[in-house]
Amino acid sequence: MATVITGRDVTLEIDNDDFTPQTLSTTLSVEDDQEVYETFAGPVYKTITQNYVLEIEMLSDWGTTDSLCEALEDAFANDPDTAIEFELVVTGPDNIITFAGEVFPKAPAVSAAGVDASQVTISLPGNVNTQLSITSTPVPPPSTS
Repeated sequence: MATVITGRDVTLEIDNDDFTPQTLSTTLSVEDDQEVYETFAGPVYKTITQNYVLEIEMLSDWGTTDSLCEALEDAFANDPDTAIEFELVVTGPDNIITFAGEVFPKAPAVSAAGVDASQVTISLPGNVNTQLSITSTPVPPPSTS
């Protein structure tokens, strides 16, 4: 039996304001920067950093109240080296898993395609100076009322 995991609930905190965009998908990719040292006893592995990227595909919200696109553009223009906090929540059959960390702002692209809904894809690099947090809580049982 296949396990279905859903996850599009992402929140970014910029200047003490929470933004929860209308996401189409989110991807958190982690890649180790690991070195191998050859010793007389055999290879020894040392992880230097754990780089990660948070990619958000969302409906464009330029020009709206509480626009994430505009907040990211402002943060990137004014202070691109200050990380912003994020939280990504994914739900599986038994657990709700929350990933939290810090990413650096980037200016989102502006796009449109005729009558189609405008979409934006943003790749935000993780702050490797902070630990990526992963917590798991059980999914509450369905109510029988």
